[in-house]
Amino acid sequence: MPEEIIGYQYIKHRATGEPAGPLTPIFKKDWPYKLPPASQTVWRYMDLWKFESMLRTGRLYFRRADKLPDEGEGRLSSKEIHGTSESESAFKAAYNLARNDYDEHAAAHEITRSCMFVNCWNIANRESTRMWREYTTSSDSVVVTTSMKAMHRAVQQHSIVISRVKYVSNSTPRVEFSHTTPFFYKDRCFSFENELRLLRPLGEKEQVLMEDEKDFYRTVPVNLKLLIHRVITHKRISRDSAELVHSLTRQFCRRALVQQSTLL
Repeated sequence: MPEEIIGYQYIKHRATGEPAGPLTPIFKKDWPYKLPPASQTVWRYMDLWKFESMLRTGRLYFRRADKLPDEGEGRLSSKEIHGTSESESAFKAAYNLARNDYDEHAAAHEITRSCMFVNCWNIANRESTRMWREYTTSSDSVVVTTSMKAMHRAVQQHSIVISRVKYVSNSTPRVEFSHTTPFFYKDRCFSFENELRLLRPLGEKEQVLMEDEKDFYRTVPVNLKLLIHRVITHKRISRDSAELVHSLTRQFCRRALVQQSTLL
């Protein structure tokens, strides 16, 4: 059965923007970007202090990709399989392109990793005990929910790329259709996260100092009244912390429903 083709790629003529050569297929199996339906619920688990910071600043926190705990975050495929997907092979053959020096390309990509900032959500229809355990450090914690439709509306004015993460084995090429593509792949061992990823590339006039903690992250302003639909507190949250959650919600996103988890 022939592979499904979902689009085409080509080299553009610099002056006209028109194709400067043949159109080559993009096969569905190689394309990492995919969005859940507009009605899909997405979840973000966090400690209470992060929730409070988000509400008081009105901003989402994006961590720099090279500062995330997964050492494989946003990295290229191994040298042996890099660029070997059917889509990439067809493109290189059509334009008679020589294979790039992998080590040089990987070194340049390390700089790209320091110019990408990530915000992560969980795609699910219900709460997850494992997500509570993996992404909160105490019972003073919450999970907030929204829909894909609300997410798009909340961040549409910003240059943010949104997609599911594609979980692959080490033998699957992480295809490079653009400089953002590798950041939507993760190892299969993380598949329990079922992640919706928001990626904020560094702006044209922005700079980062590699080891300056102020440049380990970026924040993006959002309309929290639009974004947050529910706030669910940990089952064993303290009374004072629960009162703080209710107070913050009334002040910053009063339409959101506050509930207590029944898990854990």
